[in-house]
Amino acid sequence: MTVMEMLRGARPSDDADGEGSPATPWLPDSARVILIGLATGLLSLLVVLVPTVLGWMLDPRPGASLAEPFGAAASLWLLVQGAHLGAGATVVAFVPLVLGALAVWGASYGAGRALEAADVEDEFVADLVPRSVATVAGRWWLGYAVAVALASALTLAGSLPLRWLSLVVPLVVVPLLALAIAGRRLARDADILGPRFDALVAPEAARRAWAPAMRGLGLLLGLALLVVVMAIVLRWGSVSSLQGEAGTGFLGGVLLAGVQLASLPNLALWVVSLLAGPGFSVVDGAHTSLTGSTSGLMPLVPVFGAVPEPGSHPWVTRLLVLVPVLIGGYIGRRSLVSVARLSSPRTKASVAATACAVVALTVGILDGLGGGSLGAYRLSDMGASAVWMTLTLGVELVAGALAVVAWDAWRLRR
Repeated sequence: MTVMEMLRGARPSDDADGEGSPATPWLPDSARVILIGLATGLLSLLVVLVPTVLGWMLDPRPGASLAEPFGAAASLWLLVQGAHLGAGATVVAFVPLVLGALAVWGASYGAGRALEAADVEDEFVADLVPRSVATVAGRWWLGYAVAVALASALTLAGSLPLRWLSLVVPLVVVPLLALAIAGRRLARDADILGPRFDALVAPEAARRAWAPAMRGLGLLLGLALLVVVMAIVLRWGSVSSLQGEAGTGFLGGVLLAGVQLASLPNLALWVVSLLAGPGFSVVDGAHTSLTGSTSGLMPLVPVFGAVPEPGSHPWVTRLLVLVPVLIGGYIGRRSLVSVARLSSPRTKASVAATACAVVALTVGILDGLGGGSLGAYRLSDMGASAVWMTLTLGVELVAGALAVVAWDAWRLRR
């Protein structure tokens, strides 16, 4: 029996006839749902806490107490969910997107187990959702908030202080995303959206653009991730050398490698910015673009050994800016498939442009969520500029998409 099943009081018992029947829950429904929310957060915290404490026990710091790895684990758990760490000029705000996605997925699983206790046939609240669903969601969030509060208190024992204003992300944004995902799963089996949502109908162009946008986004990020992997393979000597110089030991090396693997999507977004034109910076003074790379004092992060050597790049590398334009053409082609063949050019162009805008905005949001700071001064602003990347990428995608739409319109007129 899992912890979630025990909290739900799901153990069967034998009745007078010897047949299995549900036992009387050992806790009221309200308290049980709150405990599910608390368990959701604490189990997620344990995933970070256990390896952190094990690493400290294998390589303890002289004079440090056992409370320090607990505080560090709590800080890292909150960091993964979007909180910022540091004091004064030092800011650590870098979220490995894979770990962040896993944190939201784990929270959504716990929220889904809690919502199983909701009565979907209950009356609607303000014509939005059933009252029981809203109540269960609120109680689950309360339990999760208690887990976040406990982790926040643990950070006081560590050396990575929490920036308290950023706590709104793990306290509000992550639970809301988890509840939205869990609610969508529940909506597949029951009608939990009230009449008020009937008026919230997306424009036709947006609904038609969704599928082309997701295909284009997958192609763009997949290609960028492939570039990252190829760069690591081609410069494996530098990467492995930095890994050895880190001096983290076996367990620390495994954890460092795991964090870098979880950060590959972040690096893929940097490559997207490189292809779009703005480029990216590993540290202040070390900028990489299609024209060339400048040098700078790099942090001792092994994967940064894959960054190109300082100097000017051959002129042919500037042609890589056509990659987003070609992907925009692909999005335009998929947009034409999603509408009727004899639709007006204006309709086709609006669907294609909307799909490109969705891709550019999604990339910018992901880059903003991933953060870009590992310390102070030269490490305070690293990665790509989400704003400039979104703008330039959007223009290039739209240019490629509209070119395909215009070509299609010319062919139809012949």
